[in-house]
Amino acid sequence: MIDVSYQKKFIQVNQIWYPGAATISELLGQKRRADILFVHGVPVGETKGRFRGWQEYYTCMNDITISEEEMLAAVNKAVRYQFRRSEKDNIEIRFYTKAEIERAPELIAAFADLYGRMYQSKGSDTKLNLSAVRKYLEADGIVFSAVWHEGEMLVFHSYICDHTDARLLHSASCFREESADQSMIGRANKRLHWEDILYFKKKGLQRYDWGGISDFDNPNGIDEFKLKFGGDKTTYYNVYAGNTLLGKMAVTAMKLLKRIH
Repeated sequence: MIDVSYQKKFIQVNQIWYPGAATISELLGQKRRADILFVHGVPVGETKGRFRGWQEYYTCMNDITISEEEMLAAVNKAVRYQFRRSEKDNIEIRFYTKAEIERAPELIAAFADLYGRMYQSKGSDTKLNLSAVRKYLEADGIVFSAVWHEGEMLVFHSYICDHTDARLLHSASCFREESADQSMIGRANKRLHWEDILYFKKKGLQRYDWGGISDFDNPNGIDEFKLKFGGDKTTYYNVYAGNTLLGKMAVTAMKLLKRIH
C-alpha cells in the first residue's frame, strides 16, 4: 500500500494506492490527519455513506508477466515501427528512482519546468504538484523515466508503483514548442512507454496501468494512443471520504458538481 498526504491548494489530501485488504472503515478509523481520504481501487460496495463519494474509473492495463514477444505482438503495427525508427534518433532513455533523485535533486526542477512548459503551450498555467511528488518520493512510491537528446530533456513520465503495479501519473513533453522536432518527440514518447513497460517487467511487476481512459466507447486521441499498446480494458472504483468538516464540504461539492457519485 502506498500511503501519502500532501497539500492541494487549501485541502490536505491523504491518497492511498493499492489498499489491499484494508477497508474504507478501517482506514477512516485510524484518525488520519487529512481533510480528504482518497483511495484508489476499492470495491463499490464500500462506497456508501453520507459524505463519501465514489467514481467509476476506466483504464487499460497491460499484463507484463507474459513474454516480451507476446507483449510486442499486441502493440499496433504502426506504433512498433515508431519504436524501431526511434532507435535511430540518437536519444537516451534514463530511469530515476528515489535513490537517483536524492543524488541529483535538480531533476525535480527539470521535471517541473518541462511540465509547466507543456501546459503553457496549451494556454494553461497548470504546474507540477511538487508537494505531492516529494511525498511520493519519501514513500519510495514513484519512479520517473525520461528521454534526453543532446543534453535536453524532451519527454518524461512518472509512475506510482509498488511491488506489483505501476500506474502512469504524469506524461509531459515539449512537442508543441516552435523549435521542437515534433515527429522525433512523438516517436520518443511512444518508445519511452515501451521501455517503461520493459523496465517494470524486469523489476518483477505484474501490471502496467495507463492511468485512465475517458471513454471506452468514444475514445479521444489520448485514449486511442493508449489502447494501441494492447492493454485490457479495466474498470475499478475510487473513493473520496471527508475526514474533517472542510473535507466533507469538499466531497459534497464534488457530488453537486457531478464529478463523483
